[in-house]
This record gives sequence, structure tokens and C-alpha cells, in this order.
Amino acid sequence: MKENINIALSPNSTAKDVKEAAKQLFLPWKWLAWRSGRNISKLESEFCGYFKVPYAFALNSGRESLYAILQALKFAKGDEIILQSFTCMVVVNSIVWNGLKPVYVDIDASDYNMNPDEFEKKITKRTKVVMVQHTFGVPANMKKIQEICKRRKLILIEDCAHAMGAKSNGKYVGTIGDIGFFSLGRSKVISCVSGGMIVTKNEKYAGAIKEILKSSEYPRNLVTAKNLFHPIAMECIKKLYNKGVLGKVLLVGLQKLKLLTMEVEKSEKSGEFKCPYPLRMSNALSALALYQFTKLDQFNTHRRNLAQKYYNKLKSKKGIKVIDPNKYKGAIFLRYPVLMPTRKDMDAILRKAKKSSIILGDWYASPIAPPTCAMEKTFYNDGDCKVTEDICSRVVNLPTYNTLDLKQAEKILKLF
Repeated sequence: MKENINIALSPNSTAKDVKEAAKQLFLPWKWLAWRSGRNISKLESEFCGYFKVPYAFALNSGRESLYAILQALKFAKGDEIILQSFTCMVVVNSIVWNGLKPVYVDIDASDYNMNPDEFEKKITKRTKVVMVQHTFGVPANMKKIQEICKRRKLILIEDCAHAMGAKSNGKYVGTIGDIGFFSLGRSKVISCVSGGMIVTKNEKYAGAIKEILKSSEYPRNLVTAKNLFHPIAMECIKKLYNKGVLGKVLLVGLQKLKLLTMEVEKSEKSGEFKCPYPLRMSNALSALALYQFTKLDQFNTHRRNLAQKYYNKLKSKKGIKVIDPNKYKGAIFLRYPVLMPTRKDMDAILRKAKKSSIILGDWYASPIAPPTCAMEKTFYNDGDCKVTEDICSRVVNLPTYNTLDLKQAEKILKLF
């Protein structure tokens, strides 16, 4: 049977994650703890200790964490939030659903993060916030961005969905700005299928978030059950995925039967708001997050080692551009981006990989991903961010997930 190398099939899950999910799902006396319980408060406490912050809050997802933050900051309708292009529709939704206007800044081609020089040009009288995304786990230029925010009296939010455990100038991302949030989704640094965290040192912001969470609901039991079923189902699918068509049929079948939750729902792609929102994290999924959080440093060391391996082999390839891990010591590389010379080269690599039963990543194939999202609802116009648009047509992401071994990495490198 061919090896399974798939960047999209919940790659973080291990046998212990599956066991914990099954324990939560199949032991009836655990059901009452699905909504609230001590796992949630323990997870929040662990985040406070690790990131050395006084306040941490667990929510149902990273996107809902951002939504709660923007609610807590209480802006006027039409106020502007500056963020980079080369981001996801779910991030934009959280801004638009709060009645705010996203203003896009182009990225720096060297690190896929916000270009600070371009950022300052976009500031207007209605600008209230800049939101920095640490793309692929590579920290943005926080020193320069912070300096601009202080001078222009702007709130600084850190989007650390890709970057849990990354550091900038010796400080954990998420703790440098005024407030930060993380995703614990199925494709992120650690995973509990669906989860998000907010961290802050600001007492005023923390108090406002506490008030929001007092009236926030927990996910419905059926949704929590589906999320607990997800690691179990994925373990079976991954074992069968390259064994004929059985794994693929099982995946599509479970999705069509709506027994598996999607990473980005159809309604989110269309920009449709659904109540209740934001939701808190369930106690059962907090148990999965707690286990993975204990492995965070181990996972990130593994990711850095794979990034170094990719860099060593690809740095001399003609026309290909890669990030030097030695230049970004604090990066954790949720994925390792490779910039191909042309779109044709990118497409060729993705096809070649697929023929070898290797599924690589395409974050981000459009300035606001996924390409199938309702772009007219994002406030983004073609030509707004030309560097981003160029990179979207040429970038491939290599996996660095915790279950990928060096032998499999070598197989990936043979594609180039």
C-alpha cells in the first residue's frame, strides 16, 4: 500500500488523539461534560502559563475568537481594519459581520506577511485597528508594525492561527500586540478539530470579552459529537486513502451525509451569517486540545527540522524561492512555502505530486481564500494587491505536520 502524505486530512491526529476522542464520544457518563467543565478552565490556565499572560479564553474557533475580540472593542459601523491580503474568507467574515470595513495591504514576497511600508499608506481617519497575520508560522515584522501603531494610536491584533509557539524578537506572537488569537482547527499547529483561543494582557479588553462569553452558547451536542467523530473517521480514511478508491469514497460519503464537519462551511464561503455566534469551546474538545498542547514544543521542533531539510535541498534549485529558517529563528513553519517560477510550474508540481499520492497545500490560491468564496462580499478588488496576486499563482506549501517523517519528506523533495 502507498504511503499517505496528505496535507489536508487532519494530519495532526495520532492514535492517542483518536483514543481521547473515542473516550469522550462513546462513554455516556462523559456526555454531560460536552458543554462546560473543568477541561475548558484548565486549557485557559495552561495558555496563561505558557504565554505568560493573565488572561486566556477558549472559543469554538479562531474566527469566532476574532469576532468576539472585535465585539469587545466596540467600534462604530464603517470603521476600518487594516489586514493583509493572502488570507482566508472566514477572517474577513468576522470583520464584515461586525459592521466594519476590511482594508487590504499587500504582502512582502520574502515572508508572505504584511508589508509595513504599504500598511502605513492605507491608514485613514476611520482606521482603528491593524491585524497582523503571521503567515505559515513566520512572524511578521512586529518591531516596525508596533512602532507605526504606537505613533498612529492604532490597536494591534495578532492573528496567530498559523503561529502558535512562534517568537518575534524573543517574545511569543500573540503577546506582542494588544490582543492575540489562535486557531486549534484540524489543519493548525495543534488541533482539537474545532477550537480557538484569545490571549491578552489588557484588563479592559479581557473584561469586555468575559461579558461577551457570559451570554455565548456552547456548540450543540450533535455538532460536538460530529467533531469528536472526526479524528476517528479520519484515522480510517487515512489508512484507506491510497488503497484503491475506498478511502476517497468513504470521505466523500461521510461529508455528503453531513457526518463530518467541514473546515470552511458553504455558508461561510458565501459570507452568510448564522446565529448563535460566537460560540464557546466545548469541554469535550478542550480535552483533545489539552493533550495536543502538551506536545506543542515537540511539534514545533519537528516542523523546524523539516523546514530546514526542505530549505537545504531546494535553495539551489533554479527559479525556486524558499525561506531560510536561519533568518527566521522564531518561525515554526506550519507549512513550508515554495514559490515556483510560474503558474505552469506550480500546476505541474501539484499534478506530479497527486500522481505520487502526495497532496500538497495551496494556501492561498487567491488573495482571499478559498477561490470559490464570494469575493464581492470581501471588499477586495482585482489589482488591489499585486504582489499577493502574483504569489497566489505560484506558491506551493509543503507539509510539516507531526506525523510526517524524514523518509516521507525525501519523497516530497524528489518531486522538484
